Amino acid sequence: MNPNGIIVCFSIIVNKSKLIVREKTNMKNLSMKTLITYSIAMLGLFGIVRAEEVVTETTQPVVSVTGELSTDITFGDATTFTSPYTGLVLSGDGWVLSTNLSDGMVNIEEAKYSWNVVDGVTLTFGSQAEPYGLAWGLHRPSNNWFVSTPRDHSVTNGVGFGLNKWGVGADLFWGGDSMDEEMEAIQHGATRVSYGLSIAGIDSKFGLSLNSNEAQLVDATLGNAFVTASLEYDLSEEADGAYWLRGVVTPPQAQGAFLLIGLNSDEVVTYGVGYKCSDNMKVVSEFTSGLKDAEGNEVTNDFSIRASYSF
Repeated sequence: MNPNGIIVCFSIIVNKSKLIVREKTNMKNLSMKTLITYSIAMLGLFGIVRAEEVVTETTQPVVSVTGELSTDITFGDATTFTSPYTGLVLSGDGWVLSTNLSDGMVNIEEAKYSWNVVDGVTLTFGSQAEPYGLAWGLHRPSNNWFVSTPRDHSVTNGVGFGLNKWGVGADLFWGGDSMDEEMEAIQHGATRVSYGLSIAGIDSKFGLSLNSNEAQLVDATLGNAFVTASLEYDLSEEADGAYWLRGVVTPPQAQGAFLLIGLNSDEVVTYGVGYKCSDNMKVVSEFTSGLKDAEGNEVTNDFSIRASYSF
């Protein structure tokens, strides 16, 4: 065989081998580039999805807004139309700001922040209702089956402590936002201890309220699906046995209608009927007998109608 031919063939084989090696190397490099490109694309897509999830989580509302509107029509010595309560309540993570509109002015009811120390134990700071009896909140139509309120309630700046365990409730308050004649702050304390239980389908709760102004009050609520009754009795010497008792009858067959009956220590009898139009709206009619005006004259058959709406 011609040696030159062998050399030529060997050169061709070597060159082809190099070409194959280059092609494999190029394919390998191409595969690595493709893999890197796909990986970057997948990471980018995953990042976009996570970004959308993060945006969705951070744009959820953190403030709750509720409100109430009401209109009263009173028939007596004179017929009057009033809007006794128009209010908004803003609340968030542990804080509450409640307001109402009166005579064209916005009034702050409560402005408080509560810290849940442990389960069932809270500390509350700011303007808050004093722990005294059952009357707080009855000025709001959504919390009151009646048109009238049994008594007023105080809201004061201070610090509150709340305990709710095993059916036992204990609320303590210390504060004050008034001044004496020497322009020194007047501080006072208030405490309410309560216990709730359920027997034979009747839910009941009993409370005792005391404060540093020598006020003493006992309260009780009893109720089931058919009737609910509430009582406050003032034990202080100044009150001279003042009390109020109110009951609401809600027959299941009445399709939202309910009956009202109330009595207080001034021998004022309150009774009426109402209708719950929906979860947000109700209409209440209330008759009052034995009510007296500022001069001590009895107001004959005072009659009121209230329409209220909450949202």
